[in-house]
Amino acid sequence: MRLASIALLLAAFGAASLARADEKKPAGEKPSFSATRTETVTSTVKSVDQKTRMVTLRNEQGEEMTFKADERIKNLKQVKPGDVITATVTESLSARVLKPGESVPVASEGSTLASAPLGAKPAAYAAKEAYIVATVVAIDKENMIVTLKNAKGETFPVKGREKKNVDKLAVGDNVEIHATQSMAVEVTTPKK
Repeated sequence: MRLASIALLLAAFGAASLARADEKKPAGEKPSFSATRTETVTSTVKSVDQKTRMVTLRNEQGEEMTFKADERIKNLKQVKPGDVITATVTESLSARVLKPGESVPVASEGSTLASAPLGAKPAAYAAKEAYIVATVVAIDKENMIVTLKNAKGETFPVKGREKKNVDKLAVGDNVEIHATQSMAVEVTTPKK
């Protein structure tokens, strides 16, 4: 449920401003929002103690971090000093105001997890997805504050970025929000 709360806050932030995707819409049409962010981090394995499962990594800036590898990392034996670990995180968010009379979709959450087969270099993929609907319950147009309420009754006041988009919203509007967060981790041995 944490992703759903984060999605609501992020979408509320975007829904109040509902900026980019809104540029070419007719004057009275409700705003929408879509954004994606990807970040990749690479580190080199400095050392691995197979008995204690302690791993030391060094990033591109030379900073080191030591941690105990979780027991769920089933291919730790394949990790050697000099191997490169690449982690990529992608987050996406979209929001749109439902048309009057449009049926309100059912909220849902899901997750996916996959890992490399036993004996291969460690690799994993994890994703979480949340699909929620929030209702605009208050609009302070002077201060550009839009308050959204989720199905649990929790409210989230959000500062809009663009007055023209806040002006297009109305109390009672339902905002459909779809958020995904994924992480892929891969261990590779550099070619010599």
